[in-house]
Amino acid sequence: MSDTNTSRITVANQKGGAGKTTDVIHTGGALAARGYDVLLVDIDYHGGLTCSLGYSDLYYDTDRTTLFDVFDFDQMEAVNDIIVEHEEFDILPASEKLANNKNIQTLLEAPKSRERLGMTLDKLEMDYDYIVVDTPPSLNVLTDNALVATGNVIIPVLPEKLNANSLRIFAKQLQSLEPAYGDVNRLAIVCNRVEQNAEHRSTIEEIQSAYSLPVFEIPKRTDLSQSIGEGVSIFGFSKENKRVEDARALFNDIADLLDETFEKTPPTEVEA
Repeated sequence: MSDTNTSRITVANQKGGAGKTTDVIHTGGALAARGYDVLLVDIDYHGGLTCSLGYSDLYYDTDRTTLFDVFDFDQMEAVNDIIVEHEEFDILPASEKLANNKNIQTLLEAPKSRERLGMTLDKLEMDYDYIVVDTPPSLNVLTDNALVATGNVIIPVLPEKLNANSLRIFAKQLQSLEPAYGDVNRLAIVCNRVEQNAEHRSTIEEIQSAYSLPVFEIPKRTDLSQSIGEGVSIFGFSKENKRVEDARALFNDIADLLDETFEKTPPTEVEA
C-alpha cells in the first residue's frame, strides 16, 4: 500500500544532541491529540525514541524480526507485525541490529540501498495520517533512507554557533541526494533548549536571516524530558501547569504548520 493521504516527515540533522527524538515524540503527540492516526518510526541506531518510550526490551531483542530485517525485499510485509501500539501513537521500533557495522555495510552495498525504508513503509496496512521518522545523529545510509522515504524534513538545532554550522553540512547532504531521489521539502527549523542569552539570540537571528523557513523556538523546559521519562509526550503527560501548557502550545504550532502544509483538517478540535 502506498497511501497518498499519508504525510511522511523526517526529523534530522547531522549533529547529535540537537533534540531530534524530543521533537519527534512531542510533534507526534501533538498530531495524535488532534485525532490523527500517527506512526513514529525509529531508524536511529541508538534507539533513543524506542527506549525513551519504554521499549528497551524490543531494541535489544535481536532474535525477533526487526526494522533492519524488514528492509529485506522478501520480508517487507512483516513490517505490520512489528509495529507497537502506544497509548498515543503507533511505533515502529529501532533495533540494536541497526548499530551493527556489518549490517549497515550490507545495506549500503545492497540494490536500492537508500530506498528500503520507503519501500517498507509502502507495505503498511494501516492508513496513517502522519508518519514521523527519527534519525541517527549522523549522515549515513539510515538518514538517507528516512529522507528518501519521506521527502520532507524538519531540522532541529541548538542555537549555538557550532550547532548552527551543522545546518550547512546538512544542506549539502540534502543537495547530494536530490538529483537521484527527488526534492526534499524543508519544512522548518526547530531551535531547541533556547535560553535568553546573547549567543542564543544572535544565533537564532542568523538562522532566520540565512534560511527562508519557519523557525520555531522551544525554550529549555524540564517538563519535556519529564514527560518522556514517563514514556509519553507532553500531550499524554499527567502533570498540568503553565509550563506544560506553554510546551503544548509550541508543539501545536508545529502541528499547525504540518496541517497547513499537507492541507489536513484535524478530526478533533484543537484546544487553544
